[in-house]
Amino acid sequence: MEGVKTERERVVRFAPDGRTSLVETGTTILEASRKAGVSIDAVCGGEGKCGRCKVRPEGMFSAPESSLVSGEEKAAGIVLACEAIVEGDLTVEVLPRSLVGRHQILTKSIEEVQRPLSPWVRKDFLRLPKATVWDNVADLERLWRALGRGGLPMMPLESLRDLPNAIRAGDWQVTVTMSNIGSIDEITRVESGDKSAELLGVAVDIGTTTVVADLVGLLDGAIIATASDYNRQVSRGEDVIARMMFSEDGGSEELTSLARETINSLMSRLVTEGSKVLGRQISDQDIVSLSVAGNTVMTHFFAGLPTKFLRLEPYVPVAYHTGYLKAAELGLKANSAARVLLFPSRAGYVGGDVVADVLSSGMHLSNKLTLLIDVGTNGEIVLGKKDWMVSCSCSAGPAFEGGEVSCGMRAMDGAIDKIRVDDDLSTAYHVLGERTPIGICGSGLIDLVAEMYCRGIIDRKARIQDLQTDRVRLSDSGREYVVERKERMGGTAVSDLVINDADLQNLLRTKAAIYGACSTLLKKMGEDLNAVSSIVIAGGFGYHLDVARAIMIGMFPDVPQEKYRYIGNGSLGGARMALLSAKKREEMNEIFNKMTYLELSVDTDFYTEFSSSLFIPHTDISKFPSAPPESACKEAKS
Repeated sequence: MEGVKTERERVVRFAPDGRTSLVETGTTILEASRKAGVSIDAVCGGEGKCGRCKVRPEGMFSAPESSLVSGEEKAAGIVLACEAIVEGDLTVEVLPRSLVGRHQILTKSIEEVQRPLSPWVRKDFLRLPKATVWDNVADLERLWRALGRGGLPMMPLESLRDLPNAIRAGDWQVTVTMSNIGSIDEITRVESGDKSAELLGVAVDIGTTTVVADLVGLLDGAIIATASDYNRQVSRGEDVIARMMFSEDGGSEELTSLARETINSLMSRLVTEGSKVLGRQISDQDIVSLSVAGNTVMTHFFAGLPTKFLRLEPYVPVAYHTGYLKAAELGLKANSAARVLLFPSRAGYVGGDVVADVLSSGMHLSNKLTLLIDVGTNGEIVLGKKDWMVSCSCSAGPAFEGGEVSCGMRAMDGAIDKIRVDDDLSTAYHVLGERTPIGICGSGLIDLVAEMYCRGIIDRKARIQDLQTDRVRLSDSGREYVVERKERMGGTAVSDLVINDADLQNLLRTKAAIYGACSTLLKKMGEDLNAVSSIVIAGGFGYHLDVARAIMIGMFPDVPQEKYRYIGNGSLGGARMALLSAKKREEMNEIFNKMTYLELSVDTDFYTEFSSSLFIPHTDISKFPSAPPESACKEAKS
């Protein structure tokens, strides 16, 4: 590589994986990492705002000072990859917490698929009369006649090209895959011989951070294989706003490509694993239907639709429904004529994943009032029952998925996911991957805030108290609490693992947004919390957190814990239901039609509820009867 460098090109090598990129002088280290295929965590999309992309370069570079890099880190030669400029050949050490590692991705869901199954594709085995000089009807019309269809035959050109050879290779015995969309029957595929017992589809949950896909047997509903991974867009920004801005800055096609690459990579893995499970070789051409659920922005990127007006008030999508698109149109590794159902989005920030959550939960079929909460990169809330539903969205995920919190990180290896504070204010914790800690993920942060409050380390406003202990000290960001000392975190740690006043305020605002959104929906609909029969928790973050701790800090409503119900990855579960059942596809549209949307950003009631929630657990303590009073926490401290 070095032998073909131009005068302005520089070699950047990344440790510890040894990948290399050739970039021009003036390129940022973050851009060089993307070119090298090194996934550096850049929550803010490279805007220099999150402080997550910390690296230690050696060689010729320049970097401005950043308040997000501590004094200890500066002394160790650490800079932000998004701000450091390549000026010569470099070797770059990526700090462990800055690498996007193996993520804890929720692939399980709880749902009930109605039987008999009714996918929109089916297979028919046919024995065709051989063509002769006396019966020389064209191949397609012969096939259409054997199917007993009238009118003009429907078959995509890409499938039509394979038709003659498929008929003759099977000695005029063929299996026809038919796709029924509405009242239209379309021939998707023709295979030689009898393949009527083999019918495969894929259900996909395309999330902002992670993507999960199931290979599903459409005849029996069996989940044959599951694959999951990061959404490859994460290197272009953690949240949807950062990605939309990246899109408007010329990155639209790249984001679409990255979304499709992620899904295609998972589908390749499904085909490989599916072949092993089924004991026969399958190919991407065997995937003849797909169902995809995702938030509105992810659906737009996946379909290649512009998001500019979705980002700006009044937050209008290009379309709620995109119908059944062809796999070829979406660049997917599946049968080119396979139809892809994209779940309809209800609003700019309540997408098809929420519709799928509701479908999976069954709340749309119940006469009892249900509250559904899905905390991901955003927080989506739905209140309702059989006759009506109202939904809203609030900013929730960044603080719980690694953004806005100096010690925060995603739920990947090295993340503390459970933590307790002992009497001497030291900590005991569990780390994902059973290794030394490098940060704290969302469930661990909720634990930590609850523990710090109960131990008197913070007050009701989440401010760290001036305690006589070396666990609490002053820093550039105000007071900070030492969660773990660097000596106990492995040789790569350059500083203690701490949480500071600014971090806690970000967490406080996030939990207040979630509880405030729940309270606002109840208030708008004239409903009381006591009337809620169950609270459904959807999504990976909700599945792993300790609800008792979430209630303790005032993030979730204080109701008996037996009222809480978990559905896991409801988005994936809903996508799978729609793949298998015509009734569930009808219900999907019914959910869309009956669900209204409340825009919280312009709602004065929300700001009132939000402000009241900026305390632990709340301004009105009576709303949280099970939470320990501050006096009990002070006693614990003493």
